[in-house]
Amino acid sequence: MSWTDVTLPIDESHPAWPTDRPFVHEVTAVIGEKGSVCNLSAMHISTHFGTHVDAPFHFIPDGTTVDKLDVDLLVGPCVVAEAMDADPLVMPADLEGQVPDGTTRVLIKTINSERYLHDRVFHKEFVALSAEAVEWLLSKGVRLIGIDYYSIAPYSNPTPVHRLFLGRGDTVALEAVDLSKVSAGTYDIICLPLPVRDASGSPARVLLRGR
Repeated sequence: MSWTDVTLPIDESHPAWPTDRPFVHEVTAVIGEKGSVCNLSAMHISTHFGTHVDAPFHFIPDGTTVDKLDVDLLVGPCVVAEAMDADPLVMPADLEGQVPDGTTRVLIKTINSERYLHDRVFHKEFVALSAEAVEWLLSKGVRLIGIDYYSIAPYSNPTPVHRLFLGRGDTVALEAVDLSKVSAGTYDIICLPLPVRDASGSPARVLLRGR
């Protein structure tokens, strides 16, 4: 079975988090212009732009940085769970029966995929995880949680949910993963963030393959 790319394209049509500088892609050389023999460009990009991972260091002062994440956690079996009726918070009841005990990686598909993720403006009313859902997922053994918007936590108060999950120290959040063409089920996941030294997060290329 083929791999499905669930990474948002990195381009200026996607919004940055409101307090981050927006993404900029600048062409610096063009073949045939000013003697250039190659095409080159430069980027200004937040480490939390587009599809990206949050390392524990994002909210935990002495937490693991993105370059030191356990690679084995980022590759392997993964459950995609649907919580399409959740609004504004995903609760444990929305995930009941979809996440077996011993599950390590979960991606949660919500109405964000259809309503907000592909818009050119940032939506503060996106669906996020409740603390109760995070505690429930941790009790199942989950160490990687992904969601289809720019934060696993609500915009109005992002700290408690992030600290609850990332405070474990051996966990990683995957944010703004594009699940619009993915159904609930069991997959293999490859999630590869750039190993930016001492950073709290990094853009990532994420692939899914049905099992």
